[in-house]
Amino acid sequence: MFTIHERRVFGSRDLGVALIVFGGVALEMAVSARYGYHRDELYFLVAGQHPALGYVDQPLLAPMVARLSSILFANSLVGIRVFPALLLGWFAVTSSSMARLLGGGVPARRIAALATVACGEYLATAHLLTTTVFDFAAWAGLLWSCVHLLESEEPRWLVVAGAFAGVGLDAKWNVGFLVAALVTGFAVTPSARRLIPVPIAVTSIAIVVALGWPDFLWQALHGWPNFSVFHSLQGDAGHNRAVYWPAQILYTGFVAAPLWVAGLVALWRRSSPDRRWRSLAVASVVVLVVQFILGGKPYYVGGIFVLLFAAGAVALERRWTTRRGRGLRALGPATTMTALAISGLITLPLAIPVLSAKSLHSLALQKINYDLAETIAWPREVSQVAAAFHSLPETQQQHTIILAGNYGEAGALERYGAQFKIPAGRIFSDANSFWSWGPPPPSATTVVAVNMNPAILRRVFSQVRLAFIYTNGLGVSNDEQGIEVMVATGLRVPWSSSWLSFRNYS
Repeated sequence: MFTIHERRVFGSRDLGVALIVFGGVALEMAVSARYGYHRDELYFLVAGQHPALGYVDQPLLAPMVARLSSILFANSLVGIRVFPALLLGWFAVTSSSMARLLGGGVPARRIAALATVACGEYLATAHLLTTTVFDFAAWAGLLWSCVHLLESEEPRWLVVAGAFAGVGLDAKWNVGFLVAALVTGFAVTPSARRLIPVPIAVTSIAIVVALGWPDFLWQALHGWPNFSVFHSLQGDAGHNRAVYWPAQILYTGFVAAPLWVAGLVALWRRSSPDRRWRSLAVASVVVLVVQFILGGKPYYVGGIFVLLFAAGAVALERRWTTRRGRGLRALGPATTMTALAISGLITLPLAIPVLSAKSLHSLALQKINYDLAETIAWPREVSQVAAAFHSLPETQQQHTIILAGNYGEAGALERYGAQFKIPAGRIFSDANSFWSWGPPPPSATTVVAVNMNPAILRRVFSQVRLAFIYTNGLGVSNDEQGIEVMVATGLRVPWSSSWLSFRNYS
């Protein structure tokens, strides 16, 4: 049986919130088959066929969900987008629930849900099966658990928080920043700290370890390759800092941004006898500032906004209640929700593929949302690479492999290769975990090289010639547009000796 507190938390339903959640999920599914797979999705589909405790550049969760999706939904593009779309609903439900726990009524709960569903960052994230959507889901669950803990004073919610943190580590190490920020927030807030008995804290830590250990063990056994990936990403740190704060406004929306800022202030000022809610305000500031200092990508902190939207919605509702007679009626719930909806519609083309793929040539929306252009024309690229492969003499084809320079290209070749009659077992790549699935067989003396460094090829092969320069046919600028496809023959150095020099962790 639920306690009185639980009945109030779980038993309060609102059709408006349900419609908002359903609308967000339905929108994601409606555009799920537009454009094509994202490079990460193609990578994870292959990684899922190589079950492991971890991978070079991410833990096991995303590849395993990709494999599950391919089984459940017949390896379809729509099918791989089902779980991410449902997680958009989870983001909205947790934000609305946190608004309720913070004392918000129906308007606050609806505004929190709508701000979440209309948030460009969440729409873009929930369109793709990547590590980020599961990372954000873990952040949402962890924050939701902490709000429960502070509101109910029931330490068992710390155990739930530990479960979300542990699962989050199986998706992406990024949740560790939120855990550290929350520990800081609770540590400097005595009234929040007293809600955490030592035995419960130890149990929670044990749960985090029990759920999050696989990738750390894999990394330790393989020389911590993830740190090489992190080092490569640090090359963008300066640019990330330059765009970091404007991106927090652009990604969340020009209407929702003031809402989350108000939520941050409201958590700090929130009236309570012991100021326990300041712990979440401190945690929010810490996670935002630390990622800025480290030069992390602006979207790394996106999971925090489910909390700040909720707090902002409650603060706004209270202003309506206390100042209704002071000219604020024009800024009531209906107007606010309309403004949020309009803001969401404006940012929609930046988040998900509602426009034609060809429009990216003239509008270049991928300069803001890079992922849009990384979901186009993969079958076209594979067909042209296959044509280069089949142009070789039949006897030479028997000793030919295809070597791709990034994991998206390799994943696309694996996904569509059979359609274009590329023999099984001929696809290799030097990128991240693909490198660990090599080297090619000793009999592979010819290579069709896709987007590879010619200098590396010339050290290993006696002849390297250009086969063609790939274009996506849409004039869209992305990582594949204009790449060189070469044919290298005359293997001079055995793969067993040369494969290490190909390794590319980035």
